[in-house]
Order: sequence, then structure tokens, then C-alpha cells
Amino acid sequence: MIELQDLRKEFQTKTGPVTALDGINLTVPDAAVHGIVGPSGAGKSTLIRCLTLLERPTAGAVKIGGENLAALPEKQLRGQRRRIGMVFQHVNLFDSRTARDNVAYPLRVSGLNRAKSRARAGELLELVGLANRGDAYPAQLSGGQQQRVGIARALASNPSVLLCDEPSSALDWATTRQVLEVIKDINQALGLTILIITHEMAVVRQVCDSVSLLSKGRIIQSGPIAEVVTDYGSQLARDLIPLAVAPVGESRAQLEVSFSSADFSIRQVLRLLADLGSDTAIEAGTLETLAGQRVGRFQLVVGVAARERVKGQLREAGLYVAESEAAK
Repeated sequence: MIELQDLRKEFQTKTGPVTALDGINLTVPDAAVHGIVGPSGAGKSTLIRCLTLLERPTAGAVKIGGENLAALPEKQLRGQRRRIGMVFQHVNLFDSRTARDNVAYPLRVSGLNRAKSRARAGELLELVGLANRGDAYPAQLSGGQQQRVGIARALASNPSVLLCDEPSSALDWATTRQVLEVIKDINQALGLTILIITHEMAVVRQVCDSVSLLSKGRIIQSGPIAEVVTDYGSQLARDLIPLAVAPVGESRAQLEVSFSSADFSIRQVLRLLADLGSDTAIEAGTLETLAGQRVGRFQLVVGVAARERVKGQLREAGLYVAESEAAK
């Protein structure tokens, strides 16, 4: 389990202290996959450095398995860091070492003999789907394969927690999906608690059980995916179920309708929309299956004169309805 309690990080500058993290509270249960998302400058990089204690927090607790790492002296902290595996955005493999030797490297540093470390590296390469690439050098591997070697290396010390810092940002989407499948398989096979720092909502949709939105050093929304996506007006819900917004003329208004399969079937929603009359049209729509339920958003264009009537009908039926800022 990962627990952050009132985590705060300040940096001293010539003009005074700058707050990068401002009272972060977060719990990631054992064997869960949690995503941290947010814009550039939100504090994501500082957060992951505080999680590994590469940056000492100014205040607060960083607990892994109940142990507050922030309170440990450096000597004890080195031992506790072995419980944390780290997957970086840039894998930084040793070019002169094979995939197997790259994975075995942290084991050799920890004192394990060559034969045992190479055997363990072989097991980990098999786990990430690279059993037949152990003798290949990084230059002979694709970007996705290199990232999988990095994941195997992060698992070498049998960690209980895996931290992934933008693990897919340098990869195309097809390769990203493969890497995320590996992460999900590892989570299920080993029961690892995994925290992923990312700016890509597609990563959250594919692999995460829960998500937090970080902004200006604070968590402004957090929860299981199933709850977040049905908080229809929230920023996370909109980001997880994106919907293109097209411009409309002055005589037309634009409405957003959201729903989940827990409350409505697609057929019911389409029937409700069809009954609104010829003055209303569906301009765009999207459907996603997240956390076991279908979540949909439709963009409607409606005549200004009919706007309030349409909003009233949809809300009376129990649908979430919002008017776009451009349409007001």
C-alpha cells in the first residue's frame, strides 16, 4: 500500500519559497493500479521524486507498507528503497550490456552472484514477453522492447510497489498498448501496487483502477474510475470521455448529454434524443467501456428557442445535461 499524508514540498529560490506540493493526501490500496494525471507544472515529477525520497519532503509522510520512508535516516532508507521498483520515461539501458545483463545489473550491485542474477534476469524477461531476446543489445531492440527490459529491471529486487514515470510518452500508441498490457499482467500476476504518472488519459482508461488529478501541487479530484466517469461535469470525467466540440451559429445552442449503462441503455438514450424533435440534432458522440460499464457523451445542437425545453426534457428523464460555454 502507498499512503501519502499531508505531503508538502517547498523549494527555496532567490525570491523566496516555492510550493511544488501542497498537502497531498492519497491512499493506493495493495495490488491496485492508480494513475496520477495533470498538466505540465502540476507537480507530477516532484511527487514521484518524493515517493522515492530522491527529494526529501518538507513535511508529511510517505508510507510504503506502513513504513514512513520520510522519517528514515539515509542508511535505513537505502534498504527500504529496494521495495520500490521504478520505470522511467527514458529507459537508460547500458548500450554495452545485453538485455539479460541490464536486468541483472541491480542484482549484481546488491551482491548476488553472476549465475543467480542472470537466472533471475531470464525469469523476468520471460515475464515481460522477451524470453528469446536476452542476448540482444539495446540497439537491436525496438522502443517497446527496451521499455519492457526497463520494467523487468525494475522488478529485479522483488519490489512491493512499482512506480512508472510517463512509461509510454516516447512510444506510438500500438506499442504503448503492448507495454500497458505487460504492466497490467504484472499487476495481476504479482499483486504489485502500481502508481503511474502520465499526461495521457488513454493510459488511465486502459490500465488504471483509480485516478487522481493533480493541479498546482494539489489533488483536486480522486477516486475509482467507475465513480470518476459518472461525475459527469468534472474535469476528469470530461478528459476520460473526450468529446469534440464543433462551433455553432448564433441561432443554435450546444448541449452535452452524459450517461452510464448503470442507469440507461444506449437504446433508451437514443430513443429519448429522437423524441426531442427535428430542431435537435446529434453532432458528435462517444462511448467507452470503463470499470465494467459503458459511459457515453453526446453533443447536441438545438435551436436557441428550443434550448430550455430540450434541457428540461432530458433532465426530467434523468440524464446529465450541460451547456457548453460557447453556446451560452
